[in-house]
Amino acid sequence: MNRRGQWNGSLTVRAEGGSPERFFNLCGFHGISLTRIERDGNGYRFCIAAGDFYEARKLSRKAQVKLLIKEKRGLPFFLRRSRKRLAFYVGILVCTGLLYASSLFIWDIRMEGNTKYTDITLLHFLESKGYVHGMKKAGIVCEDIEKDIRNHYNDITWVSAEISGNRLIIRIKENQVLEAAADTGQEEEKEEAESLTGQEVPDTSALGRDVTASRGGIILSMITRTGTPAVHVGDTVEPGQILISGIVEIKDEGGNLLKTGGVKADGDVIASTTYLYKDSFSLTYPKQYYTGQKKVRRYLWLFGSRHYVPGGKNTYEKSDEVDTYSQVHLWGNFYLPVGWGTVTAREYRDAEGVYSETAAKEQAEKRFRAYCENLEAADVKVEEASYQVSVGTDTCDVTGTIHATEAIALTEE
Repeated sequence: MNRRGQWNGSLTVRAEGGSPERFFNLCGFHGISLTRIERDGNGYRFCIAAGDFYEARKLSRKAQVKLLIKEKRGLPFFLRRSRKRLAFYVGILVCTGLLYASSLFIWDIRMEGNTKYTDITLLHFLESKGYVHGMKKAGIVCEDIEKDIRNHYNDITWVSAEISGNRLIIRIKENQVLEAAADTGQEEEKEEAESLTGQEVPDTSALGRDVTASRGGIILSMITRTGTPAVHVGDTVEPGQILISGIVEIKDEGGNLLKTGGVKADGDVIASTTYLYKDSFSLTYPKQYYTGQKKVRRYLWLFGSRHYVPGGKNTYEKSDEVDTYSQVHLWGNFYLPVGWGTVTAREYRDAEGVYSETAAKEQAEKRFRAYCENLEAADVKVEEASYQVSVGTDTCDVTGTIHATEAIALTEE
């Protein structure tokens, strides 16, 4: 069946009795198209357009041929059969329209990369700026979201916002120190100061800037890029001692000093350092004792609002809550404004725990290892570490020694 037959409808008809050949000739003479003519027992089977069937039936009487409809195909017959299911197809159209309308809004805001700030904290901030569930995607400018978050949270150094499907995904990075160039605009500031005071402002860059030791230790290696080395490999230095001087000497071929100049010293200095570890903590500690009582409160989430089921409200004096939430999505990042969840409240009471000697030593080891891991995170390579634990009546005292290798060059600003 061709495309025209699909839209206008077609019939599969069986012709029997009389003179089928005369019937076919009459149809051809009157311009009625018959296709797929084939022998079917003592008769013939063929296809005809639905609109030509009534004219063909008149011609069949002249040829004394009986026409029997075997199959009806095409859109007109489909619609006629579907009259009793009209509500079903209307529902499909309405559902399609709702899905399209839903795709124009944001129904899920996802945070990624945040550790210090919880999702709830960041969502409340976005809500104060007008970014909420159910807002139109056309009204969202991702660059403005990134700028607002960076300006409000000083320790969030990188933000990326993007719209994927009907989700707003915000990725952030925290606690990264960004270095800024200290020399930018110094000449402009100098000229402005001279114009205001009428006096010449001395050029501090001519005095030079030294590289000093951020920590005491024994120099293991040293690379000087600019400046004059003030110490050598194997020397023991103290905190604040000059490692590379910002004063350079200019001499003639005979080694006579012509003049001195100031530069910003720069270089890499690696030293062997020692950390003396000391820690003390009480053998008693606060802990939470869970009574085993809990209450579960269920809710339905619709278009950004929670609708709680009656009952299960948290009436405990002290408790913690666990919020479990699920949102309906059809595929990928296409989410619907429908979801459900539960809030489970667990009652607890404050209690006091006491470390045993074994538990105190385990806690001391845990704290010591955490201290070493913090050093490693600060680019301090721990070479050797040892500690001693003394468990008393009320406290646990820990002392230790850590030998490390680290960069100690600190450039003056």
